[in-house]
Amino acid sequence: MHFYEAFDKFCAKCGLDVPSLMDGDNTILFDDQHAVTFQCDKADKSVILSSEICDAVGLGDNDLQMLLEASLFGAQTGGASFALSRQLSKVILWKRQDDSFIDEQALAQVINGFLATVITWKQRLAGGNGENTHVYAGKGLLA
Repeated sequence: MHFYEAFDKFCAKCGLDVPSLMDGDNTILFDDQHAVTFQCDKADKSVILSSEICDAVGLGDNDLQMLLEASLFGAQTGGASFALSRQLSKVILWKRQDDSFIDEQALAQVINGFLATVITWKQRLAGGNGENTHVYAGKGLLA
């Protein structure tokens, strides 16, 4: 199943009224606090999931080192990577995904995994330990 079709079915099952990605990039706000942007690259046959994790202003050397170490080979980020957006002054977590899925359930697993990583890193950079994500069952997510 092509990503666009899986995305539309995922949104319909979740009761989300969002424009189709065929009309351009799209951002979905989960639980009123976790925005995930989906950017499609038709030529590359991929989709990029991204989310703002925290303000980049005020991050110390230890924070930046932690982000770089965690991002190495995606070991602590579920295969995602960190980036700094100079334009937004934000730390961004992003992940490239091929644009084909078996069904919307497979897409839901990718989104749920990415959201869990987003939540973990938001908590860690806010001074928490990031260990509460296993109980996350946000509204609008497929089980």
